[in-house]
Amino acid sequence: MSAVDADRAAWLDGNALAGVLEELLGAEMTAGPRACHTCGGVHPVGAHRLHRGAGFVLRCPQCGDVALRLAVTGDRRVLQLRGTWTLDVPVP
Repeated sequence: MSAVDADRAAWLDGNALAGVLEELLGAEMTAGPRACHTCGGVHPVGAHRLHRGAGFVLRCPQCGDVALRLAVTGDRRVLQLRGTWTLDVPVP
């Protein structure tokens, strides 16, 4: 396996968090834009790189800085968002 293939195998795209984000924020978030506070790049949440370990870490696809940290325990979800996230929810 090449180094490029190994790097790709280490992460998923941000779409893998779609269900959890909708559960926590009440809206589909993967198509919504997020502006990185480090590089200024604006990308859909689904284009970010999701790394899994003791929790979940979503990273900017442009510079790799942390966009989201999520810890999941039995009865809690602890979510930390960084940068500018846009939540656009239609009113019924």
